[in-house]
Amino acid sequence: MKNKINKSSEPIKKSDKELYDLLNRKILTGEYIFKKHSRQRLKDREITDIEVLDILEGKKGRKRHRNKEKDKYETGREDWNYCIEGVNLDDFKIRIIVSFEQGLLPIITVMWI
Repeated sequence: MKNKINKSSEPIKKSDKELYDLLNRKILTGEYIFKKHSRQRLKDREITDIEVLDILEGKKGRKRHRNKEKDKYETGREDWNYCIEGVNLDDFKIRIIVSFEQGLLPIITVMWI
């Protein structure tokens, strides 16, 4: 999926619907990857990959929402970094940063909030 480019050469930020549809599709088809940094953060913070995937998919009770104030574009990247927040089974708040590159959903980092 190619992103439209705006006048400043950065990709146009996805709408909530576009982002959630893409997250659901990439997880359903297994087209996601936990980057090395996120793997380490999962271990450090004792968060499971299932907790992360449940939030990203918007599973019932996970209170998935997008924090647009934390979305960020890094020059030269294929797409924006998007901030998704939600809760685990114990109702602890988790923030997840994701992007899209080369047809994959890289999960960049994960943290408690």
